[in-house]
Formats: sequence, structure tokens, C-alpha cells
Amino acid sequence: MSDWLPLIGAFGLGSVVTAFVQNLLSLRTQTKIRVFQERKEAYIGLLEAWLRQENSKYCEASFFDVGHWVLRAELVASPSVFSLLKKWQETDPGSPDRIQATNDLKTAMRHDLR
Repeated sequence: MSDWLPLIGAFGLGSVVTAFVQNLLSLRTQTKIRVFQERKEAYIGLLEAWLRQENSKYCEASFFDVGHWVLRAELVASPSVFSLLKKWQETDPGSPDRIQATNDLKTAMRHDLR
């Protein structure tokens, strides 16, 4: 402890506190940016997988592709998007319920990325 006292005295307590607060704010900003980027990548990947699935007329490989992106989105999603993803998975492809769930999910994703 006594080794820190001369440093605090030399730099001043205000400078030490300022440096500490700036470091915390920088870490917080970096975390927000990383979370945004991860969510954006997962959501766009899921939307593109849906498009590929529709274009391939729901072939087996497209189900694996969509499943991959659903899992990635679940890992980074907010609680509201996560629950809508679960609801979306419980519906049948092409059904009116799936269309509504997809629209709800896209709205929640847009809100999540704001």
C-alpha cells in the first residue's frame, strides 16, 4: 500500500479518479459496440438464411442453414427477440402463423438494433 501513496501524490487523486472513470466508460462503450455488431451479424445472417431457404424451396440443407443462424441469434438476442425466436420455431414454414411470427421477429430485431 505504501508504494501507491507516492504515485497518488505525484499524479494527484483527481487524475487517478479521472483515469479510472475514463477506462470504465471506454470499456462500457466497447462492450456496447461489440454486442451491437454481434447482434447485427446474427440477425442479418438469419434473414439471409430465410431468403436462401425460400429460394431453395425448403430443401434439407436450408433447414440446417436456418438452424445455424437461429442458434447464433439466440446466443446474442435480447430477451424479447429470444422469446419471438422460440415462437417462430414452433410454427410451420409457410403457415400464416409463421408469417406473423416472422413479421413480429423482424420488428423486434429492428428495435433491438436501435
